[in-house]
Amino acid sequence: MTKYTTVFASLLRYLSRSDFDIAVLGYQGDKYSKNYTTFDLFKTMLYGQLADCFSVREIIGSMTGNIKRLYHAGITIIKRSTFCDAMEKRNHHIFQSVFHSVVEKAQSISAKAHKKFKDPLRIIDATVISVCLNKYPWAYFRKAKGAVKLHTLLDGDNLFPIDARLSRGNEHEAGSMHWLCQESGVTYVMDKGYVDYNSLYNIELQGSKFVTRMKINGKYRRVKLNRHKAAGSVISDMVISLSGYSTGKKYPKELRRVRYFDEVTGKTYDFLTNEFEKPAEEIASIYKERWEVELFFRWLKQNLKIKSFWGTSENAVYMQIWTALILSVLLWICKTVEGITDSAHQMIQKMKTTLLCKGSVREICMSIPPPLIDTSNQLLLWGKL
Repeated sequence: MTKYTTVFASLLRYLSRSDFDIAVLGYQGDKYSKNYTTFDLFKTMLYGQLADCFSVREIIGSMTGNIKRLYHAGITIIKRSTFCDAMEKRNHHIFQSVFHSVVEKAQSISAKAHKKFKDPLRIIDATVISVCLNKYPWAYFRKAKGAVKLHTLLDGDNLFPIDARLSRGNEHEAGSMHWLCQESGVTYVMDKGYVDYNSLYNIELQGSKFVTRMKINGKYRRVKLNRHKAAGSVISDMVISLSGYSTGKKYPKELRRVRYFDEVTGKTYDFLTNEFEKPAEEIASIYKERWEVELFFRWLKQNLKIKSFWGTSENAVYMQIWTALILSVLLWICKTVEGITDSAHQMIQKMKTTLLCKGSVREICMSIPPPLIDTSNQLLLWGKL
């Protein structure tokens, strides 16, 4: 028999309540709250994510229809106005801190996992979440379009986000480099939109490697040529130094430029890296892993609620996105610890209809039948024969 009463509670047990309370205390999230705490708010938003609710009315309506089972899941029924007011006033940085605490737990679990390459792989990219500018005037992106940008650092070996940053749509991707690149002994992979030579040089000084694409107008001077197979996909492999007036000062050390022809796409790519030991083919293989972050963004938008929002303020929107990111890491932890073979998409689909049912995530995903009842000792209805 499972220790946890509902499927929702079995997933929530991977979240440390003490870490959550520390984050709430740090930002004084419950200073003026009487009955509806920040943890209650988080559980309500998590319920809305898993139940695939499009609006606040749908969240409250779904909870009201299951009011007899909410107690066993640890969820508190609340008025719609109270829920909306909490999303507007509670600091979204609380949820950001909780996300980082959940990530630390996931990293401790994945510490001994298999690595695709010698060094841990970190993939950096951003996705644009479009919103209506008239409804969200603070999210200015273009003249007639609003947007929020989600800058993500993805664990390329285990495929869960280990860091993220939210900004308005008009902020350039390179502005998040110093936030996301703080580890040593890892390999960062990013598109050429993140090429900022000051940030790349900081990665070099931290003792990490990077693989990216070279800008079309990048000026450089060839230092020497490296040997490569003439019949392979590598067109050229050389050591270069940046010759631009400002770029040479921003990155004073030598770099490696690999020109590679991809037979699948029929395109030629120019890779820029500070890795001089690995073969050129492996440099190309490392960059190909960048596609994993695109798949993560697609999964996030298709399965969780980050395209339609329950509030219109910047704080409410950011809070909802942080909740979705926390849920993605919780699903990875649950899947890994419980040995679940279903994909994250399949887990959400099964949890959607069994969220408040008695059992655990493992039971509904592994199709574990209930224990058989022994009827051999039951009294016969008509007495002894």
